[in-house]
Amino acid sequence: MEYLYETKADSYEDYASGRVLYNAPGVTSFPVRLGSEIVQRCFGILEDRGISGPYTLYDPCCGGAYLLTITGLLHGTKVRRMYASDVDPNALSVAGKNLALLTKQGLTERELQLRELYGNYGKPSHKEALESLARLESAVSGLTLDASVVFQDNITEPHHLDHVDQPIHLVLTDLPYGDLVSWESGDADPVSALFEHIYPLLSSEGAVVAMIADKSQKLGHARYKRLQHFKVGKRQVAIFEPIRETKA
Repeated sequence: MEYLYETKADSYEDYASGRVLYNAPGVTSFPVRLGSEIVQRCFGILEDRGISGPYTLYDPCCGGAYLLTITGLLHGTKVRRMYASDVDPNALSVAGKNLALLTKQGLTERELQLRELYGNYGKPSHKEALESLARLESAVSGLTLDASVVFQDNITEPHHLDHVDQPIHLVLTDLPYGDLVSWESGDADPVSALFEHIYPLLSSEGAVVAMIADKSQKLGHARYKRLQHFKVGKRQVAIFEPIRETKA
């Protein structure tokens, strides 16, 4: 694939999982450069359609909300609200802490934790994490985010989508695959079910859906038009927009 926005491979060590951002066993991270590229492509599509930010985002398979958190840190001036859901309560506990880093209070609490760790153990990694946190403070101070909403739900068989109380401009999600995470669904086609259940949540003024998956999963749905598709290593990325039914 060709990078259209993140054309230079910068260092993203400040965003590394487990440095300032929280992690836990079984909770995945995501390549920062690729995540930023996908988000900027989606924002570009919305802007081309005359839809200006800040936008509302939703990740229905959020895990530890790593993808949403780096989006907020890198592009927070274009984000108004974030919604994050997952079936795994352990992952959601990490998600809540990560999204809290997009607030001054959450970042201050993380700083106190890291200072305590550095005081107790004196590890260079803790000192480096504090240096990274200091660099992230300016990004957080410029955020337009008014809220982050985290809730437990299975998007293939949802019961709590009433938590999503504003129209969504961008669904951004890294679908379950691999050894760490897998689908927990009774649906024979969980990807199709996801497409179906997010459809009513999408903003009527315009929305895009970005899905990341391994190459074995079929990404597509009759109610969506595919705008972009590309492959990066073992991953595929597809960006869609909903097809709106015309009234007779």
